[in-house]
Amino acid sequence: MAVDLEPTTSNVPTMHQRQQPETTVEFRKKALALNIPSTPNTTSTTTSVNTSNNSNTSASSNPDASTSSPTSSPMKQPLVFKKPTKHQFTWSELSKMVASKDLTPMGRSEAVQEAYQRAIKRRTKKYGSPDEYIRQRILHWPPAEQDSASTPSSGASSDGNESSTSCSSISPPSSPTGPVDPLEITLKKNEFPYSVKPGIEHWLIWSRHPLTDEVWIRRYLEERLPGRDYLFFINPPELRSVPSIFHVQVFTKGEGEVLDEGDMEVKKEVQEAAQEAARIASGLDE
Repeated sequence: MAVDLEPTTSNVPTMHQRQQPETTVEFRKKALALNIPSTPNTTSTTTSVNTSNNSNTSASSNPDASTSSPTSSPMKQPLVFKKPTKHQFTWSELSKMVASKDLTPMGRSEAVQEAYQRAIKRRTKKYGSPDEYIRQRILHWPPAEQDSASTPSSGASSDGNESSTSCSSISPPSSPTGPVDPLEITLKKNEFPYSVKPGIEHWLIWSRHPLTDEVWIRRYLEERLPGRDYLFFINPPELRSVPSIFHVQVFTKGEGEVLDEGDMEVKKEVQEAAQEAARIASGLDE
């Protein structure tokens, strides 16, 4: 299987060969002269993935996974762009990557990646950031500075990027099997999908608050993807290109229709009507 791997050169110190070994004293003198620490300062990124097995494979990275980042700097973190790939991933390959927690090989085709980066430039110029474009035009949320939900406690930092250590205490709706407020949680097709074989679709669950319950996510998808297979996962912080808005990556395939919240309202009404008819019929039988 030909798979392009993500570059892993960031935060990796360059190794230099020395002609002669230095003593500790000589090294410290040079360090002081160059105003650098005499011992290396290393940071690490930790992510956690939970998996469960049923007819649909699923895995979700812990949205609270810690990643070290400077909090004192006012500068925004650079956008993350995954390396484009010439490979179209099959359902079997996607399933294995999700199950093994190895998400870095996933990427967009070169053409889609180029279109994505052009769109980001346009949207940043008009809206200030691609995240803000998605908030206002795709999700129909208010601007971040006017949105009471967009506070550091709900996962957004003051510079507009998602805090890797904060998590909202607000829970999703108690029942994912019924209609939910589309301004709180919504399922949208990815404008710039990863490179997958024909017949596989790439969708996203966007949420105003982090979704930490994998069972809730699975039930939400089962109701909206009837008769379809699906996979879902949450990218770790270092792989998120839209860091300030919580979202779940979803791959799905099959003949069933993808239901939106309007469809869910109709489905609920039909179920309630059927239950009422059954009650009436039961009373007549008595």
